[in-house]
Amino acid sequence: MSALVIGAVLGLVIGAVCRACDIPSPAPPTPIGALLVVAMTGGYVVGGII
Repeated sequence: MSALVIGAVLGLVIGAVCRACDIPSPAPPTPIGALLVVAMTGGYVVGGII
């Protein structure tokens, strides 16, 4: 559970730094790409629980 929290905080920090420095976000620019990232993350979390 702590890895999930650390990952979320790290993602928010990277997003904030990209916004502050006017660097394009490393996230996918389309909703389908964003859903793919969410699905992969969810699979990784569920795979770690099982």
